[in-house]
Amino acid sequence: MTMGARIQTILKERGVKQVDFAKTLGISANYVNLIANDKKKSISDTLAKLIEETYGYSARWVLEGTGEKLVSDGLTASKARILKKIQKMSDSEIRATLAFVETLESINQQFPKE
Repeated sequence: MTMGARIQTILKERGVKQVDFAKTLGISANYVNLIANDKKKSISDTLAKLIEETYGYSARWVLEGTGEKLVSDGLTASKARILKKIQKMSDSEIRATLAFVETLESINQQFPKE
């Protein structure tokens, strides 16, 4: 599997458009397009690590196509989608979301699952 095919896999599995993928990683959409279409055959270790941290795909797999595809830190597709949505929120929306999450934590502490 080529680098482009691996990037296309990430985009498809995470339901992310090239432009959003680029914005999230702080790179240009044109650069993502070049990679995804195999016009650019490699990326930096730093970018691969950023993809790992942001989308949960092993930097080694992204760079080489070897090893486990997903890291085992628990970043599921759902968590990645939530993070993507949070990145697009305004400060007031983030404060409201944080208040909601903190309320859930409080409830879970008061009524632990058995």
